[in-house]
Amino acid sequence: MSRDCRGRLEAPRLGALRIGGRYAAVLCLFASFGATAQVEPMPLFETYSDMGGIGLLQMPTARFAPEGDFAFSYTRTSPYIRKALTMQPLPGVEGVLRYTTILDRLYGPESFSGNQTYKDKGFDFKIELLKESEYLPQVAFGIRDVGGTGLFAGEYLVASRRYYDLDVSLGLGWGYLGSRGQLKNPLTMLSSGFKTRQTTVGQGGLLSTAEYFRGERASLIGGVAYQTPIQGLVAKLELDGNNYRNDATGQPIVASSPINVGLTYSYGRWLDVSFGVERGNTVMFGLALHSNLHAVSGMPKVDPSPQPVKPRDLSELVAHNRAGGNPTLTPAGQSAQETSTKLVAALSASGYRVGATEISEKRAVVEASQETFRNNARAVGRAVRIMANNVPASVEELTYVTRESGLETARATLLRQDLEKAVRHEGSPEEIAMHLSYAGPGSDREAKPMDVPGAYPNSNWFWAPAMKHQIGGPDGEYFYQLYVRGSNELQLTRHLSVTSGVALNLADNLDALKLPSDSVLPHVRSDIVKYLKQGKTSLSQFHADYLTNLRPDWYGRASVGYFEEMFGGVGGEVLYRPFDKPWAIGADINRVKQRGYDQRFDFRDYQVDTGHVDLYYRLPFYNMTAQLSVGKYLAGDRGATFALARQFDSGVVIGAFVTKTNVPAEQFGEGSFDKGIFISIPMDLISLYSSRNRMTMGWRPLTRDGGQRLAVAKRLYPIVADSNPDRFMSDWTRALE
Repeated sequence: MSRDCRGRLEAPRLGALRIGGRYAAVLCLFASFGATAQVEPMPLFETYSDMGGIGLLQMPTARFAPEGDFAFSYTRTSPYIRKALTMQPLPGVEGVLRYTTILDRLYGPESFSGNQTYKDKGFDFKIELLKESEYLPQVAFGIRDVGGTGLFAGEYLVASRRYYDLDVSLGLGWGYLGSRGQLKNPLTMLSSGFKTRQTTVGQGGLLSTAEYFRGERASLIGGVAYQTPIQGLVAKLELDGNNYRNDATGQPIVASSPINVGLTYSYGRWLDVSFGVERGNTVMFGLALHSNLHAVSGMPKVDPSPQPVKPRDLSELVAHNRAGGNPTLTPAGQSAQETSTKLVAALSASGYRVGATEISEKRAVVEASQETFRNNARAVGRAVRIMANNVPASVEELTYVTRESGLETARATLLRQDLEKAVRHEGSPEEIAMHLSYAGPGSDREAKPMDVPGAYPNSNWFWAPAMKHQIGGPDGEYFYQLYVRGSNELQLTRHLSVTSGVALNLADNLDALKLPSDSVLPHVRSDIVKYLKQGKTSLSQFHADYLTNLRPDWYGRASVGYFEEMFGGVGGEVLYRPFDKPWAIGADINRVKQRGYDQRFDFRDYQVDTGHVDLYYRLPFYNMTAQLSVGKYLAGDRGATFALARQFDSGVVIGAFVTKTNVPAEQFGEGSFDKGIFISIPMDLISLYSSRNRMTMGWRPLTRDGGQRLAVAKRLYPIVADSNPDRFMSDWTRALE
């Protein structure tokens, strides 16, 4: 649970994704259900379908969950068990990540996979085309099994209309949703090319756009949801567009009826329980846990209260003026050095790490970092309270300079009298903001803060239990490792630090892993099984980093060491980020060697030069950030990665990325190209104390070698991204908390 890069876009390190803590992160999110802020109840009829996503049973509707909803669902309808994550990242946009178990089909040869049942992965999306109005229905289209193997691939266009306690949906389904084929595909009237649809199962990964909405026949889909007189109980009836004759199961599925019926009971705002009968002869059972990422407020905090601001000693100020305003005189005749020492001690007691101070007649400046508040405005607000209580009465300007990993990222200056009025309830954060200056690094050339004696070196150890696991691989149903993860950051000077990480194994069953890599590319990630089995207790990272402000808006980094579990070497990075602009551009270059499988101090023979140019852009809507990276990857392939992430009001970040390089799909292997999703969860959502720590997890269909980027702990943009002025000013209302 180490603090991750807070720029929101760095996808989790690639080697850890095939076996990762994705379910742990989801459980952490749902653990905060009891601390969810009051939100609008789930709208009528927006219940989760068997396949994940909002719908009836097997069939989709044009309905959507509220923006920001996040759900985990489980359904069992023999011979299928489906587990799905459903996300509502934007209004009218739904995404579903689904794992399907086929109970009567083996994963592979018994000699390798034993009696393990077959697993299939898929991703679906649905997009709203038309909102319901007085005269028109709500309309949506969707595609199932995007880039998957094609076992459940299908497309649909559906309309939904509410009539009092009834919600009626009707539409057309193609592919898996249209195999019943009551109708001729209406699109064949546009082109004869719509008559042909490939039905073979592929290796997955390719977007089969040439197959979308194709086939000679299509099916009517739809049904009715009825809000019963019992609060929270919805009855469903649907017409299934699939006849199940082409399902890739071990035994043929016999559907005695195209009608499915069911009941869903919603308990509060977080749990749905479903029962039903499908195909006329099969019982369905389902559960759905859901929350809203805007509304999750987290656990109530037991943080220390902010310090009250003491009234200034006016007699001291009068005496100071009579003495001619000598700036070296401070309270009780203290020297400036003594005042600085007292101020540093007070800030340190509240969790700030002070690197430098400057105290003059009218002004006090503190350079510091902190690990308590992820809201920068709160961090500044608490710091200036402490400053006001420990600087001379003559000081009117209070400046707090934010430092992150040796970089100055921003400086906030406010008037002391505005702060004093606000804490006496004679003013407000908004009135403080009228005279507040929030500027970029190096913006104040007159400030000459002095390093605090004894500030360096300093270090901080962090220990936590951790778990890696894999569910549903071809070589076994479930693999796990329970271990203790330790990390330490030793800050030697203002700009130079040494970061180390260790993993201490407690228990595992990884020795049963046996799936070898079949990659024809250099095995930069696909030998993960060897790293897991031979590196159970390991040195996960050990590197030195020098970070500095090169000039205003320019940042630099030089690094050497073991950057991650699989690679180490030397590297450098430069970033240009205009403080008041929504964009930034950077470049990095690295020469690295592959580490030994035991993840100690030795290297293997493989060496590569890798680097990228990165363009970041903060979009003007929905708190989204886009990143485009172009360059050379670890396997020597060249290409580009596009990532898009959104931060919700709770601080949770969800994003997706796709990478395409010059490696052909058939050479890349199963998956065809690299893609995945990631989620970053603030740990203080499930903690009694405020914290900047985050749990980050990611999902990829497979761990392959193409499009794999070096993992670097101190990439520059994530370090400086949180200091953007728009976010700071929007959070300023919380400055006095």
